[in-house]
Amino acid sequence: MTIDSNWVSVMTPNYIYVGIAKREDFDRIGLPVSSTGSADKPVLCKTAQDTNGCTVVFQHWYGPTPAERAAAQAVELLRARRKVPA
Repeated sequence: MTIDSNWVSVMTPNYIYVGIAKREDFDRIGLPVSSTGSADKPVLCKTAQDTNGCTVVFQHWYGPTPAERAAAQAVELLRARRKVPA
């Protein structure tokens, strides 16, 4: 399962997150990119801030999504249980 649509989350009136589903769309945003997250949950970010203090953070996840990681873990658990004698 992959994230196939964009989303927006308004954390406060001055702090907004925008999730960009497609890497091509994310790359079109003319801001410097930084990488955040961790090795198993990588996230690309681009941040814009206006003079009034409003911050917009554009994000794109790459690699396995949380749902894909959970599915892989479930499969590993099922395989491990089959190897254990009843």
